[in-house]
Amino acid sequence: MKTSNAFFLAVIIFLCQCHKDSEQPKSNETIVLDNAQAALYFHTIFRESEYAWALMDSLGYRGGSHREPANPMMGSKLLIFNLSEKTLNVDVQYDAWLTHHLRLTGTISLTIDTCSYRTDAKEAKVKLSDFSINGQAIVGESSIKYRKVANNTNDHYTFTLFDGTVIYEAGVSMPVLITSTISNGQYERIKGSETWKHDDDVWAFSGVMTGMLHDDPNLKFTNTVTQTQLINGESADTRVYYSMDCKFGSNGLSQIKIAKRPDIYFGYGCTELYFETVTQIK
Repeated sequence: MKTSNAFFLAVIIFLCQCHKDSEQPKSNETIVLDNAQAALYFHTIFRESEYAWALMDSLGYRGGSHREPANPMMGSKLLIFNLSEKTLNVDVQYDAWLTHHLRLTGTISLTIDTCSYRTDAKEAKVKLSDFSINGQAIVGESSIKYRKVANNTNDHYTFTLFDGTVIYEAGVSMPVLITSTISNGQYERIKGSETWKHDDDVWAFSGVMTGMLHDDPNLKFTNTVTQTQLINGESADTRVYYSMDCKFGSNGLSQIKIAKRPDIYFGYGCTELYFETVTQIK
């Protein structure tokens, strides 16, 4: 899809780990960067969890362990799975594991029922332990629930990010970057469902992320990604598309609302983000 002619005209920004002056009002660039980065981090947690679930299915839901092929340039990833009655507890342990241009450390733990992968309404419960991405600690819990969609053979999931999820800035003091909740995120796997590996997956996301930036009550936000919007009189797919070969999403449209500030629309260009602010007419 093409949406740049509808909203995004002039401004291109790049995700980085730049530190802004905390005494200055947060710029639109900072707000967009923080939201796009958080969305990518949460997607990474979803993707890694879904992959672990698929791997457990391919291994027959038995106890044991599995180590990803060793590569000194990519760190290591070890999956340890313990069977208790009909429940499998899976710890995915990352040691400087490099994926999607992101370096993961710590543990993602899943609780799943046996023989549950790609079964309607079955759920994986996800918890983070000493987990960080690019040195930024992330604390929180989430769930991914499989759902059947009539007349659509793609994989669909509902992604819930529970209240209290926090991403911290990297560094010694680790101030809060963002707190977030996603109550009804929707994922569809557009490509890659034929294999359990996730390198070939393309995911389309829609949903609403709410939260607060930098522990500032004036920066309570709502970030909305709709499934479709009317653009130039035609219905367009405005979901955010994620794949392993893009630094950001490959396309999609997000709308950020913050009280007493103009709305911000931003879109994804794989290695770039485009945005502009829109003052709403009451």
